[in-house]
Amino acid sequence: METKLSNLDGKVAFITGGGTGIGRAAAMMLVEQGCKVVIAGRREAPLTATVAEAPKRMSCVQLDLSDWDAQQHALDTVLERHGQLDILINNAAISVCKPFADHSLEEIASVTNLNLTSTAVLTHKALGHIIKAKGNIINVSSAAGKYTGMPPQLLSCYGASKAGLNQFTRLLATELGPQGVRVNAVSPGFTDTEIAAEAFSNPQLVEAVVSVTPLGRAGQPEDVARVICFLASGEAQWVTGQIIDATGGYCLAL
Repeated sequence: METKLSNLDGKVAFITGGGTGIGRAAAMMLVEQGCKVVIAGRREAPLTATVAEAPKRMSCVQLDLSDWDAQQHALDTVLERHGQLDILINNAAISVCKPFADHSLEEIASVTNLNLTSTAVLTHKALGHIIKAKGNIINVSSAAGKYTGMPPQLLSCYGASKAGLNQFTRLLATELGPQGVRVNAVSPGFTDTEIAAEAFSNPQLVEAVVSVTPLGRAGQPEDVARVICFLASGEAQWVTGQIIDATGGYCLAL
C-alpha cells in the first residue's frame, strides 16, 4: 500500500484469521503503515509464514476463536508484548455453502457461534483496552450479510451470521462513539481466499458471480485490506457505524 495513512504509526493491531487471505493482506499493509501487528489463527504454519515476512513488527499467537479462554490468553499476549491495543480486526470466519436443508445441526451452530457469538465475546474481552486507547474496531462482514441473489441463497447461515455482525457493528458504534471509539465493518464480495475456494468450489458459480460484477473480476485480499487500513486510519476519523462494500460493484446488479 503506497499511500501513507495518518494516525497508524506506532499503533498496535490484533487480527483474527491473520495467517491467510484478507487477514494476512491487512496485516502486511498495516505493518507497512508503521503498526505493530499480532495475528491469530488456528493453524501455526500460515501464521509463522506470514510473520516471517515482517518479523520485526509482526508476531503471532495460535487461537481457536470458539475457545473463549484461549481468547483471553491471546489478548493477554498482545498486552504483554506491546502494552496496548489500538485496533481490533475481527476477520476470522467459517462458511458453509449449500442448501439450508443440507446443513447439519453442527454446521448451523458452528457458523453462528464463530462468526457472530465468538466475535462478540472477543470484542467484549478487548473492549477496555480499545476504550483506553480511543481506538477502533473493524469487523469483516460479507455481501451475503446484506444482499440476496446468487450465490447468497446457498449461504443462509453464513449470511445470517454476517447480517448479525453488521447490526452489532452499528449498535456498538452508537454505544462507543461517546468514548472516542469508532466501530465499522467492511463487506467483501467474492474474494480469492481459502474460505471462498471452499464455498465456491464450482467454477461455474465463480464465473456467474464475476459475470454480474461490474468491475469484471474476483476480488483480491489486498482490495479488501485497503479498505480495512482506511477505516483504521485517521483518514476515517469521522466514519463510524458503517458497513463499507468492497465488492467490485456486485451489489449493483442485484
